[in-house]
Parts: sequence; structure tokens; C-alpha cells
Amino acid sequence: MMRKALILLCTALFLGGCLEQPLKKPPQAEITIEGRRISAVQGSYCWEEVCADAKYSSAFEAGTEIRPVEVPPGIRVKIRFPEEPDHLTVAQWTDEHSSSEVRMKDHAFAVPDKEGLYVYELSARWKEGDASFAFSVEVKE
Repeated sequence: MMRKALILLCTALFLGGCLEQPLKKPPQAEITIEGRRISAVQGSYCWEEVCADAKYSSAFEAGTEIRPVEVPPGIRVKIRFPEEPDHLTVAQWTDEHSSSEVRMKDHAFAVPDKEGLYVYELSARWKEGDASFAFSVEVKE
């Protein structure tokens, strides 16, 4: 009887160790414009020894994967994470080859006054790893 119990216990422990654990991923970016939540595309990341490459060849391509949100000139975009990153940068892309760093204040920045399509790439780093996200806006009068 004791032997059967021991065999069952060993089998349960073995099978429990073989079950796939849920993949931990970085916190998702929470982007809002005037209280309206904006979708972002998850880019490449490394998190707790697991790395995943994005299927996009560039941040511009990732940002245009979803429909751009139409916004008026100069409106403020707010960025938050469920877990605050240790470091966050935002780059503004106007095409596949042209980007510039965006200055943020209080986790927010203003879109340009000039009409056009703008893709934003967020690069965040935590002690557990790093991640990138992209989204786009179309500035219209």
C-alpha cells in the first residue's frame, strides 16, 4: 500500500514539473488620449530570461499594424504601466527612416501641430527585463 502511494506521489510530482508554466511577459503599456484608451502593438521583449522577437521589421511597421487614432494637433498622450518602468523613452517616427526622441513630462507628451501620420515607439526597462511597444496617431485639423 505504501509503495503504491509513493509511486503515485512520484508520478504526480513528475507530471506537475512537466506542465508548462504560464509565460511571464512585461507589463502592457496603457496609453490614453483625453481618457480614451489607445491600443499598442507589443514589440520585442526580454523578460525573466525569456526573449521574443517581434514579427515586424521596424517600429514604424509595428505602429501602422493597427489603425491610427485621429487626433487634433497638439493633444496630450498619457503613458502608464501597471508596474512603473525604471527607464522609459519615446521615439516619434514620421516614416521608416526618420525618428526623433520625444520629451515627456509627467508621463505625457504632446503630438505635433502639423498634420500627418506619426508612429510612436515606447522602449521600457524594468529590473526583470525590457520591452517595446508601438502605436500610431493621425493628426488632423
